[in-house]
Order: sequence, then structure tokens, then C-alpha cells
Amino acid sequence: MALMAGLGLAYLALGIVIVTTSGASARTLLLPIASVVLGGLVAGGLALRMPSSRFFGFVVAALLGLLHAFLLLAGSVLGFKVFSAVLAVGYIYSWVLLNSGPVRRYLLGDAA
Repeated sequence: MALMAGLGLAYLALGIVIVTTSGASARTLLLPIASVVLGGLVAGGLALRMPSSRFFGFVVAALLGLLHAFLLLAGSVLGFKVFSAVLAVGYIYSWVLLNSGPVRRYLLGDAA
């Protein structure tokens, strides 16, 4: 599930571009950093075969996917809209991957 951490890193890269090219404050990076941390926690929990991390991943994917869907609707620059759409689709896809059979078999073993 490196997808969760990778989407957060892509969002952090966009935040860094915004901060360095405009007069935005460093507070602009709070949400991208939080998405990297949450995605890293989910990916780390899945790598350690913690079944509870799957449910935490559902929550993180739902919240961040919804956030990027709202950013897509509220954006005024076309590039930001496209970027938010790609991230929203990525989080929805990670939701689907978390609910797939191979992930359940990996985490739960024969109980899946």
C-alpha cells in the first residue's frame, strides 16, 4: 500500500511548489504533511500485518479522497483541479485495494 504514502508525497510536493512560488505561509504545508504521516502509518501497519491498519486505511482514504474531491470543486486553477482529481481517484483506488481479497488474505491468513 505504498500508494497511500505516495499520494501524500505528491500532495506535499504540490504544497512545496505553492509555498515557494507564491506568498503562501508555511501553514499551507500542514495538511500535506499530515497526509504523508497518515499514509505512512497505514503503509507501515499493512507491512507489519496489522489487521487494524486496514480499517484505519479505510478512514484515511475516505477522508483524504473527500478532501480532494472538495478541493477539485473549489479550485480555480485548472492545474490544481486536475491534480486534485488524480489524487481523489488515487485515494478511491486505494480504498478498493484495501477491500480486495489479496490484502485480506495477506493480513488475516486462513481466516479470510
